[in-house]
Amino acid sequence: MGSSSSKAARTAAGAARRQFPKTASPPNPASTSMVPPPPGPTVYPKQPHANSVRDDTINRDAADPDFARSLRSLGPVTPSPTFSNSSVFNSAQQNTSGYPQPQMFPSATTNPALQILDARNRLTDAAEAEFSEMGRRGFQGKQFLDVVLIRQALMMRDEKGMTDTEIEKRLGLKNGVIARLGRKGTVGDVSLEGAFGG
Repeated sequence: MGSSSSKAARTAAGAARRQFPKTASPPNPASTSMVPPPPGPTVYPKQPHANSVRDDTINRDAADPDFARSLRSLGPVTPSPTFSNSSVFNSAQQNTSGYPQPQMFPSATTNPALQILDARNRLTDAAEAEFSEMGRRGFQGKQFLDVVLIRQALMMRDEKGMTDTEIEKRLGLKNGVIARLGRKGTVGDVSLEGAFGG
């Protein structure tokens, strides 16, 4: 399908293959006439001598005198306290300034992260206890609601106009649960159509 000139060029290229020389070419005379660099100082290495005893010369050779001088100028250094509740360093160190030192970490009773975890554990235990009591005699009703129950309660209250006690009785909720949702308009059901402007 191609032009006949490209086919001819292809066959000509195959016929005239490149051939490489069989021996190396002689060196260029311009490159061999380089001037040698000027001679530098002659260094004669010392003859190493082995010694099985460590003497003062070896110690001086191994130590950096500037570094050793810096360490001597610093003198003894007191370590930084370890900021860990389990550290023995903090309890062993005494307050010599006479002023009360601020506590680095809050105690377990005032630590907000630990308070959140504690509240979460209490709510989990209460929800599990409520679930285990559900359906038994003397069960006062649910106080932990899922999304479906909340939506049903809001629809009954807002759209059907039912009272809180009617909703609690019909859904099997504990007295006062619907009141905790707030008055009408505080919490409400938003349909998907209204949420996206449709």
